[in-house]
Amino acid sequence: MNQSIGIWGTLPRPFTVLAPMEDVTDTVFRRIVQIAGAPDLLVTEFTSTDGLCTAGRHRVIGRLRFTAGERPLIAQIWGNTPEYYRRVAAEIREMGFDGLDINMGCPVRKIIERGSCGALIENPGLAAELIAAAREGACGLPVSVKTRIGVTESRAEEWLGFLLDQGIAALTVHGRTVVQQSEGEADWDIVALAVRLRDETAPHARIVGNGDVRTADSFHQRLEESRADGIMIGRGIFENLFLFRAIRGEPGPHDFALLSPEEKIAWFHRHIALHEDTWGSAGRFDVLKKFAKTYLRAFEGAGRLIDAIMHARTHEAARATLDAWVAERGVLQRG
Repeated sequence: MNQSIGIWGTLPRPFTVLAPMEDVTDTVFRRIVQIAGAPDLLVTEFTSTDGLCTAGRHRVIGRLRFTAGERPLIAQIWGNTPEYYRRVAAEIREMGFDGLDINMGCPVRKIIERGSCGALIENPGLAAELIAAAREGACGLPVSVKTRIGVTESRAEEWLGFLLDQGIAALTVHGRTVVQQSEGEADWDIVALAVRLRDETAPHARIVGNGDVRTADSFHQRLEESRADGIMIGRGIFENLFLFRAIRGEPGPHDFALLSPEEKIAWFHRHIALHEDTWGSAGRFDVLKKFAKTYLRAFEGAGRLIDAIMHARTHEAARATLDAWVAERGVLQRG
């Protein structure tokens, strides 16, 4: 293992990463993705250091829940208080995570207005303090950063070069500005720029590209264009739960859309059961609904079934809705 970058030095190149996504990449969905076709690296939902270090801790600590099988796994944090970073980094190390990632790219307005995440692109002094505090608290656990290329316009060369000078283990570059949100096309030329900057100043670090990779073909194309060490995938997993398997060319189905309706519903059943087992019968049920479109797609009647799931209020009701649809379809087919 490359001790200076920890887990990042053990990953195959090129490697795949499941992106951290709010109310999506909890311990339940990470386990589902592993079953469908695991990436090389998993990342938690992004977790507030303020929340972990204040009275609101009970509301956010669940974001760091994980099982022994979810490895390798990195915790992602955000905030703008160095002392909180130091304390949280030490806790993350004690919890047994494989690394710590700092979110310096989230474009959500209320977070930007608080001077966190994407706002740090225009506050490099504080960004450096946060990285240093995290490294101190992590005590050898690798610290990485995920960022964008600017706030209102690109300042990629200056900003990415600055981050690489901080001695981070890895840098994930989303090729959009903060104000772009998810609009427009991600700029992979900037990922290639990050690779060149790394080669010149921080050869130990890993460069990860992010943005608009939704198929195995686009994964390989972006790798060739950018020479990144790995690629992080977010929204693409909603379109094809088997995407990581397809990228590696492993045996088994490579396109979730081609499954039968019954097979897709069976996957949703698995998610519902695991969700209830993990969070309890009343826990976070509404969050579960956002996954309906991941599973219930590309078949006749999917829209009506999704609408019915949206009106369910319990795990039991969701299961009953799915079972009723399957039973009705069976009757219609036999008729």
